[in-house]
Amino acid sequence: MNPSDTHDDPIMDALRELHRCDVSAVRARRLRERCHRSLAAQQPLTRGRQDRATTLSRRTLRVAVGAWCCVYLFETLRRAAAFYWF
Repeated sequence: MNPSDTHDDPIMDALRELHRCDVSAVRARRLRERCHRSLAAQQPLTRGRQDRATTLSRRTLRVAVGAWCCVYLFETLRRAAAFYWF
């Protein structure tokens, strides 16, 4: 589509005929206030508290499982490379 095609396009002509709708200043202020109230009412993130509350054994278990997954992935890729490429 090039610039001259937009003058012959009936859809573009219909879009040009549409009038703009603006929200009134009063409505915009009410919407903003409502958004600010809902954002202020949200609970703060509790992730930091949860991490501090976890025990040492849970952290150790998470690290061990993550390490095992990395080793498993590396070994799977190594065996696939050995099988297909060599």
